[in-house]
Amino acid sequence: MGLEMLNPPSITGIKKALFIAPHPDDNEIGAGGLMARLVAQGVEVYGMCVTDDRSVCPKSEWKDGLTVRQNEQLAALSELGAKSAGFLGFDDKTSATVEQISDALVERIRELKPDAVFSVDPTLTNECHRDHLKVGQAVRMAVMDAVCNFYPYGKPSDPWKVEVLGQYFTAEPNVIVDITNFAEKKISAMKKHVSQMDPELLGAIELQGRLFGKQGGVKHGEALKLYSFFHLHCFNLPINKIKKAI
Repeated sequence: MGLEMLNPPSITGIKKALFIAPHPDDNEIGAGGLMARLVAQGVEVYGMCVTDDRSVCPKSEWKDGLTVRQNEQLAALSELGAKSAGFLGFDDKTSATVEQISDALVERIRELKPDAVFSVDPTLTNECHRDHLKVGQAVRMAVMDAVCNFYPYGKPSDPWKVEVLGQYFTAEPNVIVDITNFAEKKISAMKKHVSQMDPELLGAIELQGRLFGKQGGVKHGEALKLYSFFHLHCFNLPINKIKKAI
C-alpha cells in the first residue's frame, strides 16, 4: 500500500449498488443522478427505504397494499431503472434505536451482497432530522458489522464485505459525480414523489446540482464522500479530495 490509499475508492467496475434512504425521497434527491448513471453503465442498482408513512397514511389512500409514499418510491425507482430492495418497516420519526436499525440492515446487506452502499452522512453539521442522524449512523455500523461472522450473536451468519461506502447530503465531499447526462432523469424521478415535491424544492435541488457541477468543472454534479472499507475503522488517515468531477 502506498499514497494511493489516500484517494477515494473508485466506483468504476462495481456490479451491484445499494442506496439506503431514511425516507422515500432521499435517495433521489441526494444521489438520483448517480443511480441513473450506474444503471446506464450496467450496474445492478437497488433502492431501500428505512422509514415510511405506514402509521400516518389513511387506509383509504393505500393502493395495492402500499401507502402513498411507498408507491411514490417504487415509481421513482422505476423512473431511474433501479430495483426495489423493499422497505425496512420503521415509522417516520422512528423511536427505534440506531442499533435496531443497524441490525436490520446487516441482514439485508448480507442478503443482497452489494459492492457499494450509499446513504446519508450523519455528521452533516446542520442535520437535525432524527431519522437522517439515526439511519446514517446505522448504515455505517451495518457495513462494518456485516463482515463479522459472530454477529448478531446466536444467529447463523453469512458475512459480506462492502468495498465502498458513499455518503450524500455531506458537508465534506471528496468527489463530485458528473450527472450532466442524467440530471433530467433525476428530476423526473423526484417528481414521482408527488406528495413531497413543489416547484421551490425542485428549483433548489436543480440549483444545487449546478453549483456542485461548477465545483467539479461540469454542468451538473452530485457531491459525495466515498470511503473504502479500510477507512471505516480507527485509521485517521486523510482522504484526498478529487478536484475534477468523476
